[in-house]
This record gives sequence, C-alpha cells and structure tokens, in this order.
Amino acid sequence: MRWLPLPQEVTTTGERLPFAGCHSVKHPPGWGASVRPLIALGEAYGGWTAFVEHAPDLPEEGYQLQVENARIRIQAGSPRAAFYACQTLLQAWDGKSLPLMRITDQPDLAWRGIVEGFYGVPWRHTTRLRMLQFMGQVKMNIYLYAPKDDPFHREHWREPYPSEEAERLQELIGTAKEHFIEFVFCISPGLSMVYSDPAEFERLTSKVEAVRQMGVRSFGLLLDDIPEHLIHPADKHAYHSLAHAHADLANRLHHWLKARDSSAWLIVCPTFYHNLGEPPYVGELGERTEPEISIMWTGKHVVSREITAEEAELFGIAIRRKPFVWDNYPVNDYEPSRLLLGPVTGRDYATLMYLEALVSNPMNQAEASRVALGTYADLLWNARAYDPQRSWEASIAHLVGEEAMPVLLEFCRENLWSRHWKAAPPAFVKAMEEWQTSGDTAPLRTELERLHRLPARLRHAVKNEGLIEEIETWLERMEQITTVGLQLLNQLEEENELDTALIRAELDAVRANEAIVCDGWIEHWIREVLEESE
Repeated sequence: MRWLPLPQEVTTTGERLPFAGCHSVKHPPGWGASVRPLIALGEAYGGWTAFVEHAPDLPEEGYQLQVENARIRIQAGSPRAAFYACQTLLQAWDGKSLPLMRITDQPDLAWRGIVEGFYGVPWRHTTRLRMLQFMGQVKMNIYLYAPKDDPFHREHWREPYPSEEAERLQELIGTAKEHFIEFVFCISPGLSMVYSDPAEFERLTSKVEAVRQMGVRSFGLLLDDIPEHLIHPADKHAYHSLAHAHADLANRLHHWLKARDSSAWLIVCPTFYHNLGEPPYVGELGERTEPEISIMWTGKHVVSREITAEEAELFGIAIRRKPFVWDNYPVNDYEPSRLLLGPVTGRDYATLMYLEALVSNPMNQAEASRVALGTYADLLWNARAYDPQRSWEASIAHLVGEEAMPVLLEFCRENLWSRHWKAAPPAFVKAMEEWQTSGDTAPLRTELERLHRLPARLRHAVKNEGLIEEIETWLERMEQITTVGLQLLNQLEEENELDTALIRAELDAVRANEAIVCDGWIEHWIREVLEESE
C-alpha cells in the first residue's frame, strides 16, 4: 500500500475485508461535500456503514479514521479534515477490500499547494481542473492562480476578463471549493500602475471585486519582476521609496477587502523576493504592512536548492512574520529544454516550523509536474517521515499506476538536472568512463540500447495520454540521440576510420529537437569522440 501523503500514525492488523461501498453514510449537517468521495462509490446492498463526526478538540485539518468490521468511523476537526480522511480511505482501498486499521493524522504545515506562476504558455482549462482534483487527492489546500502570460493577470490587469474567460475562472473556483482548496486570485499591476493615483486603485479594486463576486476571498498582489524603483513622477512625489509605495498599496487593498469580508486574505509578493532580508526594501515592507498580510519569499535564491530553518528565520525576522514560500521547483521556464522529474529535497521539518505556507511553482508540463508535486504534498504533510525515494515512487505510482511505475521511474532518473538542480550523474556517465579507461564498449552499448528502448516501453506502459503528450518531445530526443550514439559505437567497434561527416550530419539533424535528456551527456560523448578523431 502506497500512501500519498504518508499519514502521521497508522496501525493495521494485516487483515483485509471485502468492501464495495457503504449502504449508509452518516455525517453532521452541512458536511455532505466532505463525504462525497465515499458516496460516489455507490450504495452497496448489505454494505458498510460510515459514521463521520465533528471532533472540535482535533486540529482543524486533523482526523482519526478507524476501519473495523463493516464499519468506518471518522472523527474530524473540520469538513476539510473529513474530506482528507475519505481520501486516505480511498488510497487504502484496492477496489475490492479495505484493511482493518486505525489512523491518526494531521498536517505539519497549515498551507500546502501550488502557484501557477510560470512564464510561457499557461495551462489549458481542462488541465487546471485535473490539477485541482489531484490536489484534493493528496491533501493540498491552496492554489494560486498567477500565470505570468495571462494578459489579464499582468499586462492588461485593468481590463475585465471577457465573458468566456470569466466563465472558465468561475468553474475553476467552484472546482477548488469542491476539493476544499483555497483559491487565490493573483493580480500583477506593478509594470504600469501609478500607485498613488486613486483612479488606479479603483481600477484594481474593480477587477478584484469581479472575482470576489465569484466566491473568492483570498487574493495575491504580485509585485515581482518589475522595475526596482519608482517610475512615475506622481509616485516619486508621494512616496520616499518603492517599499513605501508597495506597503501603502497593500494596506489599502487589505482594508478594502476586510471591509467587505472579515475572512479575506491578502498575500503580497515583494519585488525583492530572494534574499535573507538584507535589502532595505524588505525590512521597510515588513515594518509598514499590516501584520495580517502575508509576504512571499523564494528562499535565498530565485531557485533555491535548499531552504534552511536559519534562512527562513532570518527572512521572517526582516518581514516581522513567517514567510509564505513561493518555491521555484519543479518550474522549468528558465530552461524549457529540460524536464525536472525528481522529488523535492533540501527542505525539512525544521524549516517548515518557520513558514506560514509553501506553494510549489510547477512546470509548463502539468501532468509531468505531478511527479514532484506529489512529493511536495508528502513532505508538507509529514515532514519528519519524509523519504524522497519512497515519496518519489509513491507519487509516480499515483500518476500512472503500479504497473507503469517502474518504467516511468526509469525515465525520471534521466531527467533530473538543470543549472540550479543537480543530482548524481546519469548511468550513461559510468559506462562512458569505463570505456575511456578500458576501451570496453560493452557497457556503453548496454546503456545506449536500454535508453533507446525506454521511450517505446514508456509509451506502451503509460495510459495517461496527457503525460505522454507532454513528454513526447523528450521521448523523441532520447530515441534520436541514442540512434546517433549507437551508429558511432558501431563504427568504433569496427575499428575503421570514423565517418565523422556522417555522424556530424546525424547529430545536426537531432539538434532540431532542443530537448535535453540524460543531462546532455550522450551528445557530449559523441562530440568528444568526433573531436579526438579529427
């Protein structure tokens, strides 16, 4: 049984009993949405009874789940917690039976989720809907809508969404609610807004109000990737610094929201978002903004290989609150030729204790991003028990099923690297080094033939068509570059003079596909051999 995320405490007897559904699901008034996953299984004649109870002494997202003979009992701190208990139950169900078990569970971090905040082609609407469903399954509870290339989010922030776009946004908001996910609508006006102009503030609140009427209570004011100084004469006259302007804007929007909904939440992404609190901007923003406003941070760097407890504490001191982490993994917009398919590392339980929230910024490839996102869900729920390898395998199995898990894991191992993210070299490097030392081509042939067969094996095994569509460019690249590598190897084994012109022509043809697999080592080896022979 693979858990994703891993519950805090699980006790099982080892015995399983047949389960096909419940003939009765009893729950507190108004909690119907929480038990929908159980009800959706259908009513089983002579089936089990499920009892769902509110336990106010439990943490808000904490629950206790007990499965005994023909009886399921859930005690939950909130409707969301009951929903999570149902997700745990479904993970334990193999389609035929349930284990007798007792689970006590709650998350380590209050806010866990995703920020769709990358540059490039935004996700399709259906892709977002699937992602929200996935988030509910793995107990993520916050989604920030912030696609950089949505024109109405950034460049044309003053303009209302066209009716079709508004309808899609409304469906996203509704789907998030169904899966107990806090939907955060983000707007990024900093490229052009005159902060001191009341008319500009009215335009901002008009845009926010339209979304608020759709049922959204949480908003993100994103002031990242904009000029690092005031650009409008009126603002230079009204404010003595950029931080002064940003704090004033944030406070006004915060008070405007609170006047209409006391539960409203404002999250601000500052212009200086990657540091340890040294820039004067950071300290001034923290000092001037209302303490209820959340402030985002990406760690010490834009893409932080690790985020330590000490770093989080330092930034938190500077902003006078716990940071809300925008974590730039597995995002690949800075290096779109690569896929980042490894588990999250470099964050631990000690770090989480200094954070308000952590949201992962994924790749343009949404289905492929779920490999890493599943490990985030695992880490943020139960950090002390987090094992990257176990979590990686569980996340892949959740994405493609147990049978296809090994072959997708094999492909993921060949796609772990970017200039910010490093891992052990691919297996091809060891084979290459053996050949360089001994002249034995057998390890190279074994590795090249394995890699050449891998794409076909993956296409055959994986039934997730969306995933295959997203990674097809990399599958083709793997086939192409290994074909050239095997041609070169054949010539080396024949011990005749290399036809370097032929190999170079084949290599140039492959370069039309800019995808990178195996961290580019196969192409590196081919070029090295050609250069030495010329």
